Parts: sequence; structure tokens; C-alpha cells
Amino acid sequence: MSSDILSVVSRPLNDRKAGARHTSFFPLVLGATGVVFGDIGTSPLYTFNSIFTELHAQPQKADVQQAFSVIFWTMTWMICYKYIGLVMRVSHHGEGGTFAMMKVILQTLRHTNHEDSTSEEDTDEEMTGIGSNPERGSCQQSVVLFLGVVSCSMLVGDGVITPPNSVLGALNSPCLQVSESWNVFIAVMILLGVFGLQRVGSRIIGWIAGPLMVLWFLTIAAMGIYQIAMNPELAAYMAHGFSPVKLYHFFVLGEFRGFRAYRAIAGVVLCVTGAEALYADMGHFGAGPITTAWFFLVWPCLTLQYFGQAIVLAADPTLINSNPLYSTVPNSLIWPVFILAALAAIIASQALISGVFTLMSQAHALGLVPRILVLHTNPDERGQVYIPEINWLLMIACILVTVAFKTSDALVSAYGIAVTGAFIFTTLLLCFVFHYVWKCCWAVTLLAILPMLMIDLVFWTANLMKVLQAGWVPLVLSGLIYFLMYSHHWGRNRELANHIHEEEEELANLHRHSKAGSRSSCCTVWGLRRHLASRDLARPDGTAFFLTPKEGRVPSSVNVLINELGSVPRTLVLLHVAYSEEPFVAESERLKWSTVDRGLGLHTATLSFGYAEPLTAARFDLDSKLAFLTQDHITRSKTAPAGRIDEEGNLTFGKVRADPHVTYIVNSKRFVAAEDSCLARAQVAIFSLLNRNSQSPVSFFGLQGQSVLEVSAVAEL
Repeated sequence: MSSDILSVVSRPLNDRKAGARHTSFFPLVLGATGVVFGDIGTSPLYTFNSIFTELHAQPQKADVQQAFSVIFWTMTWMICYKYIGLVMRVSHHGEGGTFAMMKVILQTLRHTNHEDSTSEEDTDEEMTGIGSNPERGSCQQSVVLFLGVVSCSMLVGDGVITPPNSVLGALNSPCLQVSESWNVFIAVMILLGVFGLQRVGSRIIGWIAGPLMVLWFLTIAAMGIYQIAMNPELAAYMAHGFSPVKLYHFFVLGEFRGFRAYRAIAGVVLCVTGAEALYADMGHFGAGPITTAWFFLVWPCLTLQYFGQAIVLAADPTLINSNPLYSTVPNSLIWPVFILAALAAIIASQALISGVFTLMSQAHALGLVPRILVLHTNPDERGQVYIPEINWLLMIACILVTVAFKTSDALVSAYGIAVTGAFIFTTLLLCFVFHYVWKCCWAVTLLAILPMLMIDLVFWTANLMKVLQAGWVPLVLSGLIYFLMYSHHWGRNRELANHIHEEEEELANLHRHSKAGSRSSCCTVWGLRRHLASRDLARPDGTAFFLTPKEGRVPSSVNVLINELGSVPRTLVLLHVAYSEEPFVAESERLKWSTVDRGLGLHTATLSFGYAEPLTAARFDLDSKLAFLTQDHITRSKTAPAGRIDEEGNLTFGKVRADPHVTYIVNSKRFVAAEDSCLARAQVAIFSLLNRNSQSPVSFFGLQGQSVLEVSAVAEL
């Protein structure tokens, strides 16, 4: 599963790119070692014995040699060729990950179909197919969106399995001779500590993650070298496992050939868990540092450890029933290695949890999940984000999985299905990249994609045979996450379609010079301008900031005040929070201000954020950012005074105090189904439930302690 703790220093304020390029090379290599490879680095704790657990057999010397060959060539193919060689060549302004690849493809498809739009609503059109796209383009975009969301769901579903598996695998040590119940208790305590420290612990863990994981990799490599030195004859025999011919022997000629060898693939895939992390963290560490860490440290150390495990298993096949990694360790070093393994497992869990936070924050920025509170735990490290709701839900799920399965061996039956599914969807997205982004002909595209897809399908289908045992757990979780994302996306899609229809009708009426009725509503800024000019409204002193979902869109709260109260403040500002197509927005371009009609006191303002930025209350802090927009200032000046950036990277405006009559007006909508059908009512009910349980706009936009008015309205979907 992808990991995304980011050890990134502050970048120049006007830089929109990822932060990795502003840090020297070797610290990035160290950070990548500790964060990116935390999950794959702990896979030797359970991979080898998982292979033969699938076979329900005790291996002979030749079987161990062939199994080692399968592990080695799986790492070579999946990491060296697929992810480092191909997938990591795709970036969106330096960012990596499923959503970054999805954005690259959607942007290319949009340009191919002669679309040119950068606003939030146009970004929604990219993702939903609404608008003026040709039918062919809309179909392609819908497929890309589906693949991206399913891949994300698979990764999050896998995130519930990985922390318990890593921790339980580390506790499976000969030096910890306790009952199964105590083992579970210790694992639960470790998970509680990991999740409890998320809000304040990311920076501390980040400081020690790199050096600790380097020590871990060097230690497991040393154990492999020790076994080679102690058993030179077996080492020479196992060295033949580096030949790809042994793959043929394993599947066709070996003792477990055919269907049984195929089933063993479900255990082999554990050696590449965390492969998605290489891509997800690319924008923060850089492709170069990740590649360097893999080829010069991680890959050689993992290969040596698996080689050492193969030697001890060939010498004593009964060790397959215990943890082969600890079998490579001299008795005098069991306890130090056990402690180091436990710490490495905690780091692997921490990395994956942070990766889920980052993934969900980007999904929120893309409109795939409702409003959630994303906290930035370290102002100097952009990727260290914390989402309280996700943290506690993930913690509960991980504890339930730990209590239910009790051992890492039992978790094997639930592990692998989601991550191998994510492999398939990444490959399918890569197919779009080859043909539409890199402009390869279909022959070249299929030549590159089909071998990857076939191998991914072998991994996935081998794991599917575990569905009836416990493999349904990550599938159900992934399906639930996809269903919730799809429901929210569907609701936003319908809202957008309704907005477009309303705006088209209003603009048509404006062109026909229709007069505003006494109870008519407006949805565009020009319609509001006409209402303010033509209707007899009370305009008391004061400034009102109306939070609006689209730039230039008049929220329903304005119509409620006009039609029900016949009164609006003298100064109206339509405030929109937009998400850029770029990962980060320069602070100098954070706020855009426009005066529509000074005499009517009508203005618009837009706060922009990149899709990969942590959207925190401190980042928004509307009151301080808009403090200069008092009634007097708005009526005297067309331009906003220059702001400055404080130590936390927030935009401020000196000592100017907000107008005491400033009111923030937020919208609350209740949705009803436009169609009288069970399916329509069910979809609207789910979308409404998601919106009702989203983060309150008051806390989300940092409006605590301010004058806030919430106006509710009913809308049809």
C-alpha cells in the first residue's frame, strides 16, 4: 500500500511544484528509505513462509531454490521495470500517485477534445463528462475516473490489513514466547500508540524513520551474508535461483507445478507490498532519490535476506512453520533483531496510515469525498497531514482485524487481493498514458501493457481464491469506499448539472431583458446585480461574506435573504474556495479580488488551493485573510493591499482589524429526489447523509468566534 509521510522542507513561496527539488539529494534518499520502503522492507517477516502456507506443504531444497527465484524476479519485474521504469515517468507537476496519473490523463483528453478550462467547475466537467465534451471524450474520461477511484478504494482497503499484518508479523518471534491472546493484546497496544500519536507524532517518527530503516536493511542483509558464509555449499546451490529458468521449473517441472504453484503466487505477492508507495511519494522525494535508495540499498539488502532465508530453509525445511527471518539470526542477536523488527513494523504502519491521509485529502480536493478536516501537523513538511475522522475509523478497523485474525499467518488469507487489484488498475491507467499522453501507437502500447496486465491478473486471480476464507474483508471495504465516493461524486454531478441549467436559463432571461419578479431567484452574479438595482431592498450597514460553491455563483442563502427578509447588507462579497489543477498555489496568487459594482456594494473573492495541499483551518483562516475587506475599504479602493506570509505560511494583512459588522453566511442544503423512484430516493439519501456528516463549514474555514449565519434551503437532485 502506498505510504505518504513526507519529510520535506519548506519550498519557495512562489513555487507550485512538489517540495522534493528544494532539498539536497542525500537527505531525500534517506527519507525515501525510511518512508517509501517501510512496507516492502518488512515483507521478509512473512513472505517465504506465506508461499508454502498456501501450498500446505513442507518444501524440499529444490522447491526453496525455485521459490527464491520467483521472489527475486517478482521484485525485479514489479519494482525495477513496472514502477521505476514506467509508472514513475508519469507525474502531474512533479506529483505522483493514482490521482496524479488520473489528472494527467484527463488533462490530455481535454486538450485532445479542444477544451480549455482551469476553474473548479471545469475540472468537474473533466471528471464527470458534463459540458461540451464530445461523447467519445466523455466516455474516455468516465473510464479514467472509474479506474482512478477503484484503484484508490483498493489501496485504502488494503490499508486496513497492512498495519495489523506488519505488527503481528514482527511479534511472531521465538524470543517472545507468550500466548496468542497476549500477542494480540501487545499488537493492539502498539496500534493504539501508533494511531494516538498521529496528530503530534509524524515529525518525531520522521526524524528516526530514515536512519532506523537503513539500520534495518543493513541488518537483514548482514544476516543473509552470515548464512552464505556459514553454508557455502547451499549458497552455491541457491545461487542458481537467480536464473529465470528456475521460474519455469517452479511452475512446470517442480513438485508443486501447475495449479499448486499458481496458488503459491498469492504468497509471493507479499514481497512487493508497498510498491505503490514508490509512485505515491515521488513528488515529495523525487524519482532520483527513490530509484537510488532502491537500487543501491533496498533491493540488494532484501535479496540477500531472502537468499539467507532460502539457505536456512534448505538446511531445515521444518523452519517454514516458524518465522524464517529469525532463523537467519544468530541466537545471541535474536532480541536486538526482534526489537528492530518491531520498530520497522511500526514505521511501515505509520507510513501507510499517513499515505491514506494524503490520498483522502487529495480525493477531497478533487470532490470525491465530502468536506473533511485536514490538519497539517508540520508547517515545514507539506505531506504530514492528519485527518481525525479517517484516523479513528482506520484505527477501529485495524484493531477489529487484529482481534479477528490474531496472527500474521491467518491474515495471509485476507492479504493481497486489494493491493493486486490496485496493480491492475494502475496498469490500465498506464495504458491511457501510453496511447494518449505519450502518443504511442496501439501496437507499442499493447506490447508494453499486455505483459504487465497478464502478470497482474495472475497475481490477482491467485489471491481471489482466498475470497471465501477471509479475502472478502478487503474487497468489502474497498467496495464500500468506492460506493461512498461514487455516491458523493454522483450527487455533485447532479448539483453541477442543475447549476448549469439554472444559469443558462437566467442568462437567457437577461439577454431578453426580462424584469425581475418580486419573488424571483438569481443564481449568477449578473442576475444578483439586476436584483440589487431593480428591487426595493433594505441595505443596512455591514459586510456579508457569502460562501459559494462556484466562482460567480450566487448561493441560495442570498435568495433566502432577498425573498424572505427583503434585506441584505450594504456590502456583499461572494467568496469561493477553488482548487487548482496544480499541486500547490503560490501564496502571492492565493487570493483573487474583483469588484462587480461598487455602487451596489457587490464584490467577488476567490481563495485558491492546490489539489495536493493540506486544507486546514489555519490555511483558510478567512477572518485574517479577509480582514482588510471592511466596508470602508471596499467602498474606497478597488485593489487589496499587499499581504505578507507569516512563519506558518499563511497570508496575513498586518494589524488591520476586521469590521465588527462583518458576517460570514454559510449554506446548508437539504436534498430531495426529483424523481419518484426507489433508486433515486436511495441515492439522494446517501448523498445527503454524506453531506450532513461532513465537516462543519464553521470549523473547516476557521470561523470559530466570528459572526456566522447559517441559512438552510431545499434542493432537488
